[in-house]
Amino acid sequence: MRTRFLLIPILLILSSSHFLSAAAYQPWSESVFIHINKEFGPEAEKRVRDLHDIVVKNQNKSVDEKLLLVNDTINKLPWIADKEHWQQTDYWATPMETLATFGGDCEDIAIAKWVMLRHLGVPKENLRLAYVKVKATGENHMILAYVERIDLPREQRLETTWILDNIDKRLLTATERTDLLTIYATDADGNMVVFKDSDGELSILSVREKTKMQKLEEIKKKIDENTAFVQKLNAEQSAHSAE
Repeated sequence: MRTRFLLIPILLILSSSHFLSAAAYQPWSESVFIHINKEFGPEAEKRVRDLHDIVVKNQNKSVDEKLLLVNDTINKLPWIADKEHWQQTDYWATPMETLATFGGDCEDIAIAKWVMLRHLGVPKENLRLAYVKVKATGENHMILAYVERIDLPREQRLETTWILDNIDKRLLTATERTDLLTIYATDADGNMVVFKDSDGELSILSVREKTKMQKLEEIKKKIDENTAFVQKLNAEQSAHSAE
């Protein structure tokens, strides 16, 4: 049975500063895992500990290896519709909520991949959340994109853009994903590119700088509020160790 909760009072694998800027990964103290076990049970603790260990052990892998690792790891989480999972029509979960409750929808899975890659040292400049439409069904969908050649003009980046997705779980380039129509993509700073996708002929309709997406901003705010709690646990652990 999944643990249900509204707001988890700890940080999983990101503070908003990690989401937006480069930072060396800092392993968690044991106090964090003790708290997870106490609040959400041993299964949630094991999932969080396993993911934490993957991040710690794979810091020095190549970017290609990290993309494969993260895509395969997070895709093991079950897809669960927001209506069933959160009793809401459109709820964007933090990575901790997704992991501790063992599942999420496409937005939750894409965000969890983004955060895990950031903690593996992949630069924020190369990552995009992309809103797409599945051609076969007309379904709205969100994926994570890794733009390998950000030095190229936007129109020329598709062949070096890798798609991390939970529908087609292979790591493929954007040009290979002919089953998707691209609507928009945004980076961590809110720079949004709106596309016109005519059966693979992609053109840019507009570029909107520093756009604030409400759902994403809400997640960052929740994480900011909880960062102090994790820092407190880590500080307490350090103080006990020094005694």
